[in-house]
Amino acid sequence: VSTKFLIHTYGKHVFTCKIVCEHRKTLICGIEIESGNPPDEPRNVSCIQYGTDGHPNCTWEKGRPTYISTTYVIQ
Repeated sequence: VSTKFLIHTYGKHVFTCKIVCEHRKTLICGIEIESGNPPDEPRNVSCIQYGTDGHPNCTWEKGRPTYISTTYVIQ
């Protein structure tokens, strides 16, 4: 069995597949999907390090919300 779903909202969505046998529903499988925007390229990146042994402290504008789990790495 297969089907297609159009997702019109951002965030986390859970879909499940169940069978009905003798008026009882039994969960067979499921899937969790996150929908959102790809991250924008960071803008206005600024890093400051105090002293030669200090750790850099960086800030930037992330752009529009992604609505999904996003990790930013500065290299």
